[in-house]
Amino acid sequence: MMKILYSAEAIAARVADLADTLNKSLAGNKMVHTVVTMNGSCMFAADLTRQLTIPQIMHFTGGSYFQGTMKQELAMNPETLPQNFHLSPVLVIEDILDSGNSIKHLRQMLGQRGAGPITVVSLFKRVGSTAAADYAAFSLPKELFAVGYGLDMDGRYRELPAIYTFETTLMSGESGRC
Repeated sequence: MMKILYSAEAIAARVADLADTLNKSLAGNKMVHTVVTMNGSCMFAADLTRQLTIPQIMHFTGGSYFQGTMKQELAMNPETLPQNFHLSPVLVIEDILDSGNSIKHLRQMLGQRGAGPITVVSLFKRVGSTAAADYAAFSLPKELFAVGYGLDMDGRYRELPAIYTFETTLMSGESGRC
């Protein structure tokens, strides 16, 4: 049985707030490179970027971190990113900040490729995570596994308009196993 964590209305309101904030903080830039990092951030990225008024070039790294309910190595495709950003600002859109390893790795790669200021916005920041994000839409307790609004379990549930957890499914602490 699934239990709702955040309704479609709550998500839409929070995305609109984030878009307003980003439009103000990134205003005046001639071009911003938007990097969508994970497959799970697809819905969040689509909704957020459509509300941004800044000119953007979008890049998709095609990353995925979970395979089933087991954490796997991060699979990001650096070939989808420019070799040189020429000091242009970069907006990174992430699904969930857990350990922060993917963002740390990506920040390093972007810096090596001449990124200007990097802004990280995430749908979720896991409670207790030391990962650095400039903005996070929501927090997610350590023990909960979420699906919907782009987040999946074995490729399922991404299409749901709200974010849910399973009433009996908690993270066990064993390498991401539920």
